Amino acid sequence: MDGKSFDNTDEGQLYYGKAVHRITIVSCLISLITPFFILLFPDKNYLNEALVFDAIFKGKKVSEIWEAGGVPFKSGNFWKLLIKNFFTPDGLAAFGVALGCSVTFWALIPAVWQFAKKKEYFYVGVSIFLMALLALAMSGIVNMAG
Repeated sequence: MDGKSFDNTDEGQLYYGKAVHRITIVSCLISLITPFFILLFPDKNYLNEALVFDAIFKGKKVSEIWEAGGVPFKSGNFWKLLIKNFFTPDGLAAFGVALGCSVTFWALIPAVWQFAKKKEYFYVGVSIFLMALLALAMSGIVNMAG
């Protein structure tokens, strides 16, 4: 590419793409490094991974898997659990996964800013609507545990 093909691309879209790119790389690096810490410091984890995998391979329900790992699952409890155990090896791994899964939310922030600067209020509204939907999905209001 000669680099000129992006000349007509809206800045909001470019900022969104750059944010997705950078956040995804950070998320992948966190998720790549943390398994080593999980294996090096098994006594520092908040979940017993052997019991969790045993429950998964036995086909248990989500709530039963969490209970097998030593943590009772409640919808919306994930974020509290993540923040409480952030500095444990598996807490950091959970953060890497959560960051990667929520990348769209975080990448829309600079896009909304650029759209607002250019007074493209329709795109601002659509982006904020999408951010609200993503925030609701991430908050745990919808019970996915079954």
